[in-house]
Amino acid sequence: MTKNLIIYGSCVSRDIFNLEETSDFSLLEYYARSSMASLCSAAYINEEALARIPSAFRRRMVAYDFSKAMFSENNQFNNSDIILIDLIDERFDLVALPSGQIITLSNELTESGLLEDPSIAGFRIIPQGSMERRKLWLQGMQRLFAFLRDRNKLDSVLINKVFWSSKFDKDSETNFPVAPALIDKANAELSWMYDVLSHELAEHQFISFSPSLLTADEKHRWGISPFHYSEGYYAEALLQIRKKAESLDETDAEAPSTPCPYPPLVSSGARLTVAAFKADQEIFAHCSLATGGNIQNSGNVAFYLVVDGARRDVRWYSTSRDARFPVPTSYETLEVIAFYKDTLEEQLSAKCNVEEMENLL
Repeated sequence: MTKNLIIYGSCVSRDIFNLEETSDFSLLEYYARSSMASLCSAAYINEEALARIPSAFRRRMVAYDFSKAMFSENNQFNNSDIILIDLIDERFDLVALPSGQIITLSNELTESGLLEDPSIAGFRIIPQGSMERRKLWLQGMQRLFAFLRDRNKLDSVLINKVFWSSKFDKDSETNFPVAPALIDKANAELSWMYDVLSHELAEHQFISFSPSLLTADEKHRWGISPFHYSEGYYAEALLQIRKKAESLDETDAEAPSTPCPYPPLVSSGARLTVAAFKADQEIFAHCSLATGGNIQNSGNVAFYLVVDGARRDVRWYSTSRDARFPVPTSYETLEVIAFYKDTLEEQLSAKCNVEEMENLL
């Protein structure tokens, strides 16, 4: 049975369906060159800029980004069986227009000449990886998923969990075209976004790959790039998507796992407290995170043991609210600092003195 497919992403997803074995999928729509962050804003209209893009495909992609076309009445989401999403095009910066709209600074937008247009004088660039862009991305992602949830289509979403490659699939004398630092930065941002999506979607909705498959093809049809992968990736991606699609037809399938709860945002008024005591030769610390008077168990916390004003030991970020440290052989003062980092990686901290156990009885 043919599965109706919508792709919101890039060529790393679209090119999967160039394989000959994909006749059981029908592509309804393809949205590319657009960041989810742009979905948080109102539509933007500029037919003159669009007309300056010679390619019909590239012009359509920028038009979709301008108009937020997926939210239009003509969208095909109600007819879709699979909504395949990848985040490769989140590599682009954003443009904040003086009129208030947010659009994606893709290569195709640059081709339109819009940034030289006096009509948008005073526009602002929002860099990829910045805290402002992360907040906008979070808003846009939540708007998209609320839109899909309202149409009972959230369970149709599959996340193509890919990363930038740092090497070719075969030995080559060609220098890799992107510096390792830029690749690491892009992949760190992708990791952050995948972690956020894990709070919206269940584990089975992610398609993952071994690093050996996410290697660059020096002879790729679109040229050399960290995300123009070797042939093995596309075959494996199709195999996984087909298995996911088949599972949608299994009415007696095991109930899917649920997304993990959202950690509270620091900006929502989250509060962190910590207490610590010493018993025998160990220090025991516990922290609590609360919003609106309610204890929150989601989110990661870390602990420092501070001896005489200097950090001595660390319990790195994890979901556990408890930490244990050995008592140092000599000290004047003992303190524990707890840290909480939210989805946007904004941080809270709280500090306490380590109390003697007998003083607490």
